[in-house]
Amino acid sequence: MSVGDVKADLRDGNQSLDQAKTTLEGIGAALAEVRSLALATLHDSQHPEAKKARSALAEATREVELTLRTVAVAKDRSTAFLKALG
Repeated sequence: MSVGDVKADLRDGNQSLDQAKTTLEGIGAALAEVRSLALATLHDSQHPEAKKARSALAEATREVELTLRTVAVAKDRSTAFLKALG
């Protein structure tokens, strides 16, 4: 594999990471809306299932945030390597 091939693969990977970021941001926005509606509906409920639902929504939100951070780090490292290759 040549340096040019590696650069092309890195650029393709960066494009895929950009698409993943866009998808995850859409998921995050939809999740935020669902979470808001669910929390409003479950307001003050102490039912065990309501507690589980709040917890699950918080965990899902955190996973989206962590995945977005992971994508950003991957893109930064890929871009830095691409620049190092010249």
